[in-house]
Amino acid sequence: MLSNPVGHPARALQLGIRIIIFTKHRVFGTITGTTHFSLPMIRIFATFIFLLVCSVAFAQSSIQKVFGQKMDLPDTRDIGMQVLRMSESFLGTPYVAGTLEGNPTERLVCKFDGLDCTTLVESSVALAVAKNENPTFEGYKNELTRLRYRDGVIDGYASRLHYILDWMYENEKRGRLEDITAKVGGVPYKKEINFMTNHADLYPAMGESSVWEKIREQEAQINSREHSYIPKSGIQKAEPMLHDGDIVAFTSSIEGLDVNHMGIITKIGSRAYLIHASLTGKKVIISNVPLAEYVSSVPKHTGMIVARLNEM
Repeated sequence: MLSNPVGHPARALQLGIRIIIFTKHRVFGTITGTTHFSLPMIRIFATFIFLLVCSVAFAQSSIQKVFGQKMDLPDTRDIGMQVLRMSESFLGTPYVAGTLEGNPTERLVCKFDGLDCTTLVESSVALAVAKNENPTFEGYKNELTRLRYRDGVIDGYASRLHYILDWMYENEKRGRLEDITAKVGGVPYKKEINFMTNHADLYPAMGESSVWEKIREQEAQINSREHSYIPKSGIQKAEPMLHDGDIVAFTSSIEGLDVNHMGIITKIGSRAYLIHASLTGKKVIISNVPLAEYVSSVPKHTGMIVARLNEM
């Protein structure tokens, strides 16, 4: 689906029918003494709904056109290289914060024209999987749903994998990736994760106590697991062991938060560089310095965790 309040042409049409029925009731409701709308106003409403349906349908066809273009990229059976190529295809795409937020009900958001760091990674992986396994828009959406939601089921705000540590754990559990942090120089990452429940005011959906409780339970599960990270001082040593298309996420100095940012690795010789949706760069870019220097330049990054995609 598109990131649109109406969501789908059929939903827009349904909304339009309701408005027209309501309007006709107002126009022909003289017996009950209701306010009158003129016939020209009915036409205005009908025109508005027609344009609304057309705009949603156009947006949907537009995203499917872009999807088709990405499916036409060169083939490679190596999933990491496929992820890299998909992420490279987004270079220059505008950075848009909070691309998954603001919907009245939780639903799948597919967006190619504006990305944050997480949706860049998820979109690149889902596109790569679709390219190799099921090159249809439905195949892409199915993989995106599995990446983003616990057990691949959309069931409200709490079903989304908000914490990257949880995102990696759940996607490793289903076999899509492997957390290789410990294998490339990682050390134990001991930190209490509770940022969302301690800052519920930043997340409107957590105004409901039931949602807050579910997120709290998820934080407890995250805190019950063992985690690894590579401190800043060890990243350059780890760079030669990284592969094109590896996923990296940067651990945070902020109390209660697991990671600040994430992206995709591209290798130049033995050095690793980062493809990421950059807030400061305002678009998807490749870092102009190697990974170790990039992480050192960001005070709130304390290190990184690394995941590698699996063929399934």
